[in-house]
Amino acid sequence: MLESKINRLQREISNMEKLRAKAVKDESDSIQKVNKANLAINKSRNQTTINNKLREIKRENDKIQLLKSKQADLLKKIASKNNELNKAISDLAKARQKEQNRIFEEQEKKISEFKIQQNNAIQEVATSLADDIVKEYDVFISHSADDKDSFVEELASALKNAGVTIWYDSDNIGWGKSIRQEIDKGLAHSKYGIVVISPSFIAKHWTNYELDGILTKEGITNAQMLLPIWHNITADQVQKYSYSLANKLALNTAINTIDEIVDKVKKLL
Repeated sequence: MLESKINRLQREISNMEKLRAKAVKDESDSIQKVNKANLAINKSRNQTTINNKLREIKRENDKIQLLKSKQADLLKKIASKNNELNKAISDLAKARQKEQNRIFEEQEKKISEFKIQQNNAIQEVATSLADDIVKEYDVFISHSADDKDSFVEELASALKNAGVTIWYDSDNIGWGKSIRQEIDKGLAHSKYGIVVISPSFIAKHWTNYELDGILTKEGITNAQMLLPIWHNITADQVQKYSYSLANKLALNTAINTIDEIVDKVKKLL
């Protein structure tokens, strides 16, 4: 609504500026006619010509006064519209900031609520596996199934070939296994979590569950775990999804090759 008002005010101001510019030109034209008529009077000895020129001077002077009045009125209206425009721009900026604060607060609340839930889940898994030999992973890969063919399968294969131990759902969630429990195990025993952020990732339940788990583990251990990779997504989309996530340095499949990503993971390890 405010954006529409701003656009309308800008159009109105532009139209009034055009009218004022025309009035200035018309005034200049009338002044030139008055000057020419005065020159003609000075050169002429014909009373009829002089009278005609005097009438022309009066007519143009009257026109000049009307044009000056019109310009003053337009200037007043333009100033008023500019005040309206500045207020609308200020109100829009405040509204946007308020919305950003609301989204940020909701995200922080969501993370806070999941901390207890994820901590309990991690503790549950740790207790249930206390007497077992648990495999440790270098990297947990969080992704949407929709992105497997376009990127994730190739990344997982490249990491394995480079000697990086990975938790990957296709390898680690067996038939009949609990998805939640297997994800929690993977998160609990992974050093890093690669998160392939895409439009599909944002829309999925389990990807959000995994991201919450990674963020919760970071909060509990005070150690970096999250390694974000942007895939077919814009900065605006990530920011709308999560301001805190958008502020983290990420790799981008549009810029970084899989070999570069694997090399960066190897350096971290």
